[in-house]
Amino acid sequence: MTLKQISYFQAVCEKGNISSAAEDLFVSRSVISRAIADLEEEFGAPLFTRSKNGVTLTESGHILAKLFSGFTDCYNTTRARIGQLQQTSHTHPLRLGITPTNAYCVYRTYFEDFQRLHPEIPLCVEEHSAFDAWKLLLNGDLDAFFTPARPDSAFFQSLELYVNPIMLGVSEHSPLVQKSSISIADILDLPLGFFNAPMPIESTLNACFAAFGKKPNVVLRTSDQMLLQELTAQGRLYPILPLDMMGTWEGVREIPLDFFRPSINRMVWSDALSHSPEMELFLAYMQDQAKQ
Repeated sequence: MTLKQISYFQAVCEKGNISSAAEDLFVSRSVISRAIADLEEEFGAPLFTRSKNGVTLTESGHILAKLFSGFTDCYNTTRARIGQLQQTSHTHPLRLGITPTNAYCVYRTYFEDFQRLHPEIPLCVEEHSAFDAWKLLLNGDLDAFFTPARPDSAFFQSLELYVNPIMLGVSEHSPLVQKSSISIADILDLPLGFFNAPMPIESTLNACFAAFGKKPNVVLRTSDQMLLQELTAQGRLYPILPLDMMGTWEGVREIPLDFFRPSINRMVWSDALSHSPEMELFLAYMQDQAKQ
């Protein structure tokens, strides 16, 4: 397998046609066909289904396309990072990603202490959806990401940090505060609130409601935490969020949802990329924190 074979394969995937890919790359059709044949021989499986309209990926081809996509991102990022090292030896910012729902806890628990120990390392903290983490890490746009989502690729490593249960926020004056846990039947008709960023827990919630022939009554999605807190304290809204987001809200009680498993917040990074000295220090620090 060579870089040229990978680029030829990806061009065919993009165009859906070997001839069109050859034209874009300024090579003959036979060169592309030979590269695809060599890859199919190396992996022992057909990668494309041929037809008069072009080619489509087989199941094996889809697996290889995912691998090559991650590899290409890592390769380009590594080249750029090595180039940066040749230009300067100054301290680089540590680029860290957080989700909207874990920002408060992660920043106060880890970032502030690390900054106290290493004031010479500037931190650049960005908020992103958990669904954006993987591309940002492979592109080298972030060094590490804090998320409840579990990585599903060999390109990533993760460090489990703390359990973060999914809770229903209720007003202190609501009758629901008498309950030790909340079932799906308790919330079928409640006006629900969510944070604006897409959350992995919503697919589970939708499936639970579908079992009762209903859909969640989501009346508000917002990134404004103060608004969510205010409406919840007034009893006008019932947000479903991780505990570490609502733990500081005044006038609001957090009650566990018995149909959700507690999520585990993780630090995720790409092990396929070379790490900066700053990232190596941070990784060692986080590994020590995880043992405590």
